Amino acid sequence: MTGVKIYNGNQIGGCITVISSEKAKIMIDFGENLPGAEVVEENEFNWETEKIDAVLFTHYHGDHIGRFKEIPKGIPLYMGNLTRQVMITISKYVKDEEALHILQDDTRVQTVAAAQSFEIKDIQVTPYMVDHSAFDAYMYLVETPEKIILHTGDFRGHGYRGKAVIPMINKYIRKYGKRDVDVLITEGTMLSRMTEKIYSEVDMLRDCKRLLEQHRYVFLICSSTNVDTLATFYQAAKSHYMKMYASSYVCEQIGHYREAAKEYNGPYDFRYVYEYNPDKIISSDKLDKSTTQEEIMRKEGFVIVIKAEEKYKSWIKRFADIEPIVVYSMWEGYLNSKHKAYNDEWKTFLDSCNHVEYMHTSGHATAPLITEVINAVEPRECIYPIHTENAKELEKLNIKEELRRRIYYGDEL
Repeated sequence: MTGVKIYNGNQIGGCITVISSEKAKIMIDFGENLPGAEVVEENEFNWETEKIDAVLFTHYHGDHIGRFKEIPKGIPLYMGNLTRQVMITISKYVKDEEALHILQDDTRVQTVAAAQSFEIKDIQVTPYMVDHSAFDAYMYLVETPEKIILHTGDFRGHGYRGKAVIPMINKYIRKYGKRDVDVLITEGTMLSRMTEKIYSEVDMLRDCKRLLEQHRYVFLICSSTNVDTLATFYQAAKSHYMKMYASSYVCEQIGHYREAAKEYNGPYDFRYVYEYNPDKIISSDKLDKSTTQEEIMRKEGFVIVIKAEEKYKSWIKRFADIEPIVVYSMWEGYLNSKHKAYNDEWKTFLDSCNHVEYMHTSGHATAPLITEVINAVEPRECIYPIHTENAKELEKLNIKEELRRRIYYGDEL
């Protein structure tokens, strides 16, 4: 018999899915609760009774992979190669030797790739890459002897690769109607913000280019793991013959993104990203004389990736005479004192800046796209909404009545 069990499905972050067959039991994602989540304590998973054979990670965001160190030894970990590299770099910079030991263990970590199936006893799994703010994000098609289950992970349709989501489902998952899916497990983050107007990466790139026409000295507050937004600001800077600068950590991560995304021409080339070192002496055949990185930055303009942290104030202060601006490109809920995810340190940091612009696009599927996915998959048995604080909104989507009746809110099937 095939079983599906959901943990923490009614919150954004920390969702866990367990799928079992007669011979195997797999877990999809084992991450941390998001900052400000109503559930403070992490779910205490009983590894002794569940007897998990493998843990699969959809991508490298902390609310999906952040608790991997708690997984008992001997249980293999499946993740994309970029996810592994990103996590290794994070662990290296925070000096987490335990995490490094796990992630660098080739006998423990198994890398997955799009459309390449693998087996865990009598369960077959096929990953399919999706558009998300993390580049290396996957849907997982899980096939047991009795059922076919699609777990979407986090996905969206308004990034640079978003238009491929529905065609991919039609062609590879449904095989143009020749293969049925029994159970759909779908993220529903944006169900809490049904009326929110979507702002795409293409929209933001257009606005970034306009912004940089007026402001050539920009400090960008953006997650180092948000590849598409980094690419958007990089491309906008490049269009104005400006370079992007960042810490050595962010530069190393960007190097991983460039390598992983090299087949995608355009957005992810990241050739002109440099480690921020303003006192560094620069000399080349193209320059009449040696100069410093700062002199070049002041002449050409720049986009510098930072965090909303105290130590980066000195970076901004160094260029105060040329009146740089700060662009905040993260979710604005972190700055809303009425929201449970409010971050006072970030709000205080931004309040201390002279000129702040707000430009951000969600990494998650809109309600209309979730509707399209449900209609395309057309699951025969049930639809599980997870990664959402407002699952009931799923009933308001424009889906067939028979599909609406298949929406399921329980924890176990």
